[in-house]
Amino acid sequence: MATSLIETTRRYAVPILIGAAVAIAGILPWALIAPINARVRPDLPWAAVAMVAYLALYVAWLNGAGWPKRWREWRHESLRLWRPGPSIWTRAGLGPTLALLALLTMLYILWIALDGQRPPPDLSLYPTTAYRISIVLIGALVSGLVEEVAFRGYMQSRLERYGAGTAIVVTSLVFTLFHGVHGGAALLLLGPGLFIASALYGMLAYHTGSIVPGIVMHTLGDLSYTFFATLGGDARLLIAP
Repeated sequence: MATSLIETTRRYAVPILIGAAVAIAGILPWALIAPINARVRPDLPWAAVAMVAYLALYVAWLNGAGWPKRWREWRHESLRLWRPGPSIWTRAGLGPTLALLALLTMLYILWIALDGQRPPPDLSLYPTTAYRISIVLIGALVSGLVEEVAFRGYMQSRLERYGAGTAIVVTSLVFTLFHGVHGGAALLLLGPGLFIASALYGMLAYHTGSIVPGIVMHTLGDLSYTFFATLGGDARLLIAP
């Protein structure tokens, strides 16, 4: 009994830990260099340029490029960047995809409506227009790309051997808890919505066989939330005095 429990824990723990490591590897560089850019030449968004280059290498390696060669196929299969089946392009295949995208759109609209009544944020730590715009754009890109790569790619795809439903639920639980870095109060408030969003993204990745639709939707959704909820839809806030 104990051996069976240990083996079950190990089978689930390995994909979870790998996915978490992939997420940290994608998010940490931006968290480190973006604040430096605020102090060092904020008139030039060099951190954004560096991060885009890093993300290109990050995705290429996780998709199977580079060393070690013996892990190339494993990395490519784990990422499932783009391997949709032919049926996805049929009317029957496109229907669920469009339905999931519509549900995600409605969820973002609800989030914006519920959280868009806050006072304007203090942007004094964002000294230039170039820096502010780069933070908004790259922040959304990092969140949308890295979270899909790590959670719906590496984590969920490896857990799907134990069943798609189980994989989506486990990944969504981990994804929700991962956002606990914003604090316990925020987790309690946002947790249900994060779980639902993750489950929808998980179903989208499983149905389409690709994380690309999720990356696009996730990035655009986070960008919309930042602009309409955080900034209140006021583009003037992006212009530094």
